[in-house]
Amino acid sequence: MRWPLSKNPLSAVVLRAHDPLRTRRWWLAIALVWGVSLTGAWWWASYHTAPRLLAIETALGDRVAEVKQLKQKVDELRRRLSISEKSDQVSRTANESLQATLRQHEDEIASLRGDIAFYQRLMDGKSGRKGLTVQALGIKTMNGGQGYNLRATLTQNLRKGGVSKGVCEVFIEGMQGSSIMTLSWSQLPGRDPTLAPEFSFKYFQQLQAGFVLPKDFLPNRIKLVARSELGEVSERTLAWTEAIHNGDSNDVWK
Repeated sequence: MRWPLSKNPLSAVVLRAHDPLRTRRWWLAIALVWGVSLTGAWWWASYHTAPRLLAIETALGDRVAEVKQLKQKVDELRRRLSISEKSDQVSRTANESLQATLRQHEDEIASLRGDIAFYQRLMDGKSGRKGLTVQALGIKTMNGGQGYNLRATLTQNLRKGGVSKGVCEVFIEGMQGSSIMTLSWSQLPGRDPTLAPEFSFKYFQQLQAGFVLPKDFLPNRIKLVARSELGEVSERTLAWTEAIHNGDSNDVWK
């Protein structure tokens, strides 16, 4: 009995010897081709883009330098502007201070001239020697109400070294309602008759006294009468408006 011959499956297998050197050559070739392609790409990119990149970098550097210079100019202009503004402010302040000082000196000069004129009138022998005299009279309003401050200048050059003493009487003429009235010192609100303004001086004195008028009293004139212990009498009568004007501008108030 013969058995059928069966086909051996291993008969189609081809056996080849493994060559590690050949495999390495393949990988080396692949790596070489890859490297050459990278080198070519780098060369192409460098050849075509490097000049433009260099130009861009140069332009950027120029712009940065220009911006830096402009910032320096702006800082310098700001510094100059700040100095100029401070200089202008200092100049304005100095000018205002100078103007205020000039006005003050002018007022002082005017006041001194008034004093000189007053002393010249007082000591001038050509005008003759005079006894007790009410030289000036003025009134100032206090606190914008019914209160007033009176100041009078009394003089005498008749008795050298002699002292003039005495009392001043104050009379204020005006309207109260529909009646014409004259208020004496003792009739003024809050005035004590025994505390009438007194004086005592050798050559001159500035007499000052405060008083209040009744609310419904409208003053028209004021009269000051100075009486010395030696019997000398001097008086001065002014319209109320003139007395107020003197109180605002007379140099005896300084």
